[in-house]
Amino acid sequence: MRLLILLIAGFNLTLPDYSWAKPVQLVHGVFLDDALVISYLFLMTVSGTLSQLVRNRKALQFSLLVAALGCLGVISAGVNAYSITDLGEAFRLFVLGFEVLLFAHWAARYGAPSVLRPFLIGTPAGGMVNLYFSITEPELMIGFLPTLRSQNGAGGMLAICIGLGSLLFYLRSSKKDTVVALASTAVSVVAVAMSFSKTSMSIGTFGLIAWLTVALKANRTPARRVLTLSLVFVALGVFFFAPTTSRTSLYSRSLVTSVYLKFSAIELSNKYSVGARYMYVFAVAEVMAAHPLVGVSYSGFYDAVIKTRAYKSGGMVDEDAESGRRGQSNPHNSFLYYASAGGIPGLLLSVAMYALFLLHFWRSLEPKRLGAIVLWGCFAFAYFIYGMTLPTLYDTEVLYVPATVVIAMLSRRAALFNRAGAEPIFTGLPSPSFAMV
Repeated sequence: MRLLILLIAGFNLTLPDYSWAKPVQLVHGVFLDDALVISYLFLMTVSGTLSQLVRNRKALQFSLLVAALGCLGVISAGVNAYSITDLGEAFRLFVLGFEVLLFAHWAARYGAPSVLRPFLIGTPAGGMVNLYFSITEPELMIGFLPTLRSQNGAGGMLAICIGLGSLLFYLRSSKKDTVVALASTAVSVVAVAMSFSKTSMSIGTFGLIAWLTVALKANRTPARRVLTLSLVFVALGVFFFAPTTSRTSLYSRSLVTSVYLKFSAIELSNKYSVGARYMYVFAVAEVMAAHPLVGVSYSGFYDAVIKTRAYKSGGMVDEDAESGRRGQSNPHNSFLYYASAGGIPGLLLSVAMYALFLLHFWRSLEPKRLGAIVLWGCFAFAYFIYGMTLPTLYDTEVLYVPATVVIAMLSRRAALFNRAGAEPIFTGLPSPSFAMV
């Protein structure tokens, strides 16, 4: 069941909202992987092994932050009384909090790659479904490239998987880890190239830098590192400077054109560009000032934001009234989403989880040399971009799976430190280091 839960969790995150390919819900808001997690926790309770989940103090700390965000959601839903679905969304955070404990338990027992590997198998599998619909349906063509259906969700998730693939390769303990890391990255790179999304392209770029850093680390001799860099530059040269009659050149020109179109049109004053994102900061600040303690709950964003001066100024994208009626309007930003839903406490809790993830990641990397700094920075920027442009950072497993992996890395490092009685010296995998980078 462990493998099935992680595989389905990754698969659901990238499925398109289309026909039979929609994520399977047993009841409204309870997806198949959620139901399996609940069943697994029930079996652990019956067997008397549930107490095993609270042995890892760092995992428990992270889980309690998720649960606190859920408690705040329950309080806000009760105070604002918009929709019963707000309670469901809050209770989902409790399930995710238990998932943190469960995944950390599995990572400690079976190794960190055992958590990351099935998740990365499931995610590109869902991405392949996305790619199928993108390529086969003409109406999804944008310019030279087809766009991913639901690109603001699946595109960002698949872009994150490039970095997660590099992390699995970094932690690899067997050949199957290497195969999964490379295969999931290949699918994700294709998806990002087709996404026509600034968010996906930006996150994917940091993922590729992370891969280059890890690849250099894997080649411990200077000669092999020079060879790795040379192969990278040769591959880029072939892709971008192939003969104009070749199909490769057509793809490369298409990719360059899409990148140029997306990034050359960035304007802070344009509400159809970055301006809409940055204006949400002012609008949510007004919402927080009016509702500082419990926010307006998840369904109250539309009613609250249309009353703000920032929205009335005309600098923001017009909110859809029908989406507002269904409680689906949001600031397209995970930090601002929980700030508006839970007030100042919601903002603090969401920022604290992001910061704690990065803190654990940083402490798990030894020694603190250039390679470790670059890898850490790639994940910091990738998740920052995801959180600042997508509202799904905290209500899906996109953050929690890598969080439990880095907690396992940190626990492994601490165990080696205690065993040695001195500064840990990592000489091989699966206890990696950046000593040679």
